[in-house]
Parts: sequence; structure tokens; C-alpha cells
Amino acid sequence: MHFEQIFLDGLRAAHLIFFAAGMGAALYHEYLTARSFRGEISEQDICGIEMLHRWIVLAFSGLWLTGIGLIYVRTAFDLSQFSPKLWVKVGIMLIMTLNALMISRCVLPILKNNIGKAMSSLPALQLFTMTQLAAVSMFCWSSGMVLGSSQYLKTAAWNVLSPLVVGWFVTVTLVALVVVMALREKGSGDVALSTNQQER
Repeated sequence: MHFEQIFLDGLRAAHLIFFAAGMGAALYHEYLTARSFRGEISEQDICGIEMLHRWIVLAFSGLWLTGIGLIYVRTAFDLSQFSPKLWVKVGIMLIMTLNALMISRCVLPILKNNIGKAMSSLPALQLFTMTQLAAVSMFCWSSGMVLGSSQYLKTAAWNVLSPLVVGWFVTVTLVALVVVMALREKGSGDVALSTNQQER
């Protein structure tokens, strides 16, 4: 029993370490991407983003392995033992994994094809796609942090979790879109002002 508890504690610690590493890398990933919003997209930025993306994928792998181990210890994979919170956490992990795949297939090619340009000058559809994927990433990491730390949500029922999850997702998405649209409009205004000053 003593060794089983040590193993379980080690599994929990590893899960938290992978989560912290993945969330930290994801936040820095978004920072590097946002840094190119007003300035030019550079090859150095893309190399940094690719390296962070590989690190995030590694963290995902660790999260899945340790998470599956913890689920087995707690439920023995008996679905009737899965709490609403556990189902939400598994769903969020699936969304995070699909989102990471979409980032590698959509965001990185967009950045590579627009080296030397500002992200604010990208077509609206491409900018919307990148913003939505970034919003999904932030929603997942922040939700995972709250679910993992909240004692109240540990035993919360679906009628509590469902509106919270949906509401938080809508909030994060709207905030991200509004901020990006505002920055894009400001960037367009600055370009127009600079052009007028040069003509004078």
C-alpha cells in the first residue's frame, strides 16, 4: 500500500509538471505569435513557434499518459465511475489535441507563407482562423487549470458544469475576436496616417 501511494503521488506530480510545462509553452507560443501582429513575421519567429509547438506536443503526450494512468487508478476504466468533471477534462484534452493538430496544419503554413508581412495585414479569414485556434487553446488551458484546482467543481453536476464551460468558451472567443479586430483596425489606421504624412 505504501508503494502504491508513492506511485500515485508520483503520477499526480508528473501530470501537474506536464500541465505546467504545456501551459507555459502555450502562453509563450501565443506571445510570439502576437508579437508579429504589428511587426513583420520573421523566420526567427517561426522557428521559435515551431520549437514551442513540438514542446507542447511532448507535454500533451505526457498529459495523456499520466492522465490515463490516473483515470485507471480512480475508475479502472469503469465508465459508470466517471464523474461529470472527469468527462469534461477528457473532452478538453481531446479538443486540445485536435487544436494542436489544426495549429500545425493551418497556423504555421499561414505564417510561413507571409514572412515579411505583419499579421494584421493578413486576409480576414486567415486572421479569424488563427484567432479562433488561439482562443480555443487559451480556453482549454485555463479550463484545465480551474478544473484541476477547484474543490467545488470536483463534485459538480452537469447542470453546473455545462453552463460554466459553454459560457467561458464564448467569453474567451468573443474577447479574443474583439481584441484582434480592434488591433487590426488600429493598425490599418496607423498605416493610413503614415501614408498621408508621407504624401505631404
